[in-house]
Amino acid sequence: MGYLKLIEIENFKSYKGRQIIGPFHKFTAIIGPNGSGKSNLMDAISFVLAEKTSNLRVKTLKDLIHGAPVGKPAANRAFVSMVYQLDNGQELSFSRIIIGSSSEYRINNKVVGLSEYSDELEKLGILIKARNFLVFQGAVESIAMKNPKERTALFEEISRSGELAQEYDRCKKEMVKAEEDTQFNYHRKKNIAAERKEAKQEKEEAERYQRLKDEVVRAHVQLQLFKLYHNESEIEKLNRELAHRNKEIDKDRKRMDRVEEELKEKKKELGRMMRDQQMIEKEIK
Repeated sequence: MGYLKLIEIENFKSYKGRQIIGPFHKFTAIIGPNGSGKSNLMDAISFVLAEKTSNLRVKTLKDLIHGAPVGKPAANRAFVSMVYQLDNGQELSFSRIIIGSSSEYRINNKVVGLSEYSDELEKLGILIKARNFLVFQGAVESIAMKNPKERTALFEEISRSGELAQEYDRCKKEMVKAEEDTQFNYHRKKNIAAERKEAKQEKEEAERYQRLKDEVVRAHVQLQLFKLYHNESEIEKLNRELAHRNKEIDKDRKRMDRVEEELKEKKKELGRMMRDQQMIEKEIK
């Protein structure tokens, strides 16, 4: 995993100017009398590891600049930089700089956002939210005084198992839903079996009804065919009678035509006879 190799501090709290603390060993003890700066060194490490200002025993970010709390800031900026050495010998530099009322974060002297800064620390196992990198005075007692639920929450946060809480809840909900679905499907299967039996009976009844209906339809069709047959026979008989009467009418019409012709001839002959009579009468006179 590596270890903290050294800390570089400039105008941070009780450290005026630029100070280099280190190099450290994998196990290093820092001792000294009260007021020698041990707590401020802890604050410097916390600061460069992106700790919140409220946890650094000051009200504002500017109060971290040397002399600022008494109204005599040594500069308008301050910074803390740490060198972290990996097991393979590679060194990573993390820096946090106070500029005005905000912080600037750098990795290997490259300016980055807090999110990327936190992600790189997280790759080293340093979790900012869990505060798993430092144990402050009274923290052990505080942990011991926590109830089981609070300790569990703390260990989950430190071990990062808390990140899986949502996934766990989701899986648990899916499991409960699967059990409910299983029960639902079991009862549904029973209901389906009963419905299938009832449907089978209804189907048999429907088929019987359809057979009877088909028989009625066939009987009705036969009746209509019978009526149609007799109607056609009657129509044929009437057609024959009509044809016979039409023939008789034609004969009568022809006889009338002949009679009319004969009548016309008779009228013509009568006319000639009357003309002849008139001529004879004239001659006699």
